[in-house]
Amino acid sequence: MEQKNIRINTKVLERYNKELNELRDFVSKAKAILKEKLICVVLIGSRARLDFNIGSDIDLILVGNWFTDVLFDRIDEIRKKIVIPLLPIDYFLYCPDEILKFIEQGNPMILDGFMEGIALLNNEYYQKINGIIKTMISEGYILKNKDIWQILK
Repeated sequence: MEQKNIRINTKVLERYNKELNELRDFVSKAKAILKEKLICVVLIGSRARLDFNIGSDIDLILVGNWFTDVLFDRIDEIRKKIVIPLLPIDYFLYCPDEILKFIEQGNPMILDGFMEGIALLNNEYYQKINGIIKTMISEGYILKNKDIWQILK
């Protein structure tokens, strides 16, 4: 069954703003605890594009200098130190070199995330990655055709 987006009304927008405030509070606490380890947090997907519906989850990319290469261990590393808000959140934890590798591979989540996302922490890093993607587009290495990213070179 196809899920249809709902026009954002005042009640949904109020809920979105409340959740965004909770996210910003979480990011602030995470940065205070993780310090230099946490480099950037990006809100991605339907919440960033404002085309979400009632059942949409919250997708976050957390870029950091993690101790381990195992994703689930990275999540445990955060959970042990920070109280996770009771929101429907999916976390994607990557290192900076992984972000660059995923861009070269044409990873749609990373490309869309850094082209359409909202930086909740470290807009400077977000803009740097956004600029790398734009340069690759302008130089003909990657292309977004409708909703599909293509690697050209």
